[in-house]
Amino acid sequence: MRHLRLLVILFSLFLPQLSLQAGAGPDTAIAAGKVFAQGDLQEIFTKIIKENIPGHIEEFRISDFSSQPQSLNVPEGKLSYHLTNQILCATPGKKFISAVLAVDGKECGNVKMYGNLHFWGTVLLASHSISRHTIISAEDIETDFRDISMLGDSLINTPGQAIGKQLYKSLRAGDIVFAHLLKNPPLVKRGDLVTIIAKSGGVEVSAPGEVKNAGAIGEIVRVKNLMSRRILQARVVDEGVVEVDL
Repeated sequence: MRHLRLLVILFSLFLPQLSLQAGAGPDTAIAAGKVFAQGDLQEIFTKIIKENIPGHIEEFRISDFSSQPQSLNVPEGKLSYHLTNQILCATPGKKFISAVLAVDGKECGNVKMYGNLHFWGTVLLASHSISRHTIISAEDIETDFRDISMLGDSLINTPGQAIGKQLYKSLRAGDIVFAHLLKNPPLVKRGDLVTIIAKSGGVEVSAPGEVKNAGAIGEIVRVKNLMSRRILQARVVDEGVVEVDL
């Protein structure tokens, strides 16, 4: 009997504590909802941009973000969204996205988001002053990572695209090396003796010639046939070799 009374006392002491613990679970589950502030909405904006950005872009960044409304109450659950406008991310600049947010498939609000899209990537720079007509070597260039949004389509981003090419104009240290500033170096120059090749079907004939103007591979030059003394138009195909069309 003494042991029974002791058990009753212990049970009564623990009963209030057990009751409070049982009530804590439902209170936690009811506590729901989240206010989507500017930072949260910018994450959604950035995610949508990332899903639509061209694959060749190394990196992008967003500036001057804003939204209407500035914040949004979102209930607890699985968030999804769908766009109500078309977004083009192939070019940088100001972007507008209108999206409907939904939680567990139920729409909970529409938000309009604005931001400036910047493309970032690798650029080639002159490592020192380089004179016009210089054949670019690895020591002439260095790389940098920067905002390339306003640099145009002539941008190149790997040293291999410049090394071995000839400059059209002089560059100062730190100048960007663009593709339109480069050309293939001449393989033949005025006064060079070359072999003139002419092909027709399976027949090929050749003759000695003298170049009258410089030319890079693929370019058309004037060449004098030293056998016939005629001046011909020929395409540079290799060092010391040009080809005429029959």
